[in-house]
Amino acid sequence: MAVIETAVADNLIASNAHPITIQTGVVASGEGELARGTVLMRKSNGKYVAAGESGSPAVKYGTCEVILAKDIDATSADTVAELYNSGEFNARELAVSAGYTLDTDDVAALKNAGIYLANSVEVDPA
Repeated sequence: MAVIETAVADNLIASNAHPITIQTGVVASGEGELARGTVLMRKSNGKYVAAGESGSPAVKYGTCEVILAKDIDATSADTVAELYNSGEFNARELAVSAGYTLDTDDVAALKNAGIYLANSVEVDPA
């Protein structure tokens, strides 16, 4: 029997209290290598980017909607990715753009989208 994929235990999923569902979406070219657990914002063009902001005063890239389900490389091309669009996730395991911190509006937007955050205790998966 061939192994299709090997699962690696981590602490991203906090519980199964809320149904976990996945969709696909396009992550914009130029985002680079993104890790599982990266919070993504949808831009006006419909493509996703890592949660963050730019400019002065700072303007958010979009609205937080989904969490990346698997590592991807969107360095040089738009990349179709698997995205969690509902479930309960460990806030301590999430990633965002360098220098950015999720604020209460981001957390509310995620909750509105069906993504709940918890501060779970880390468990050694070994």
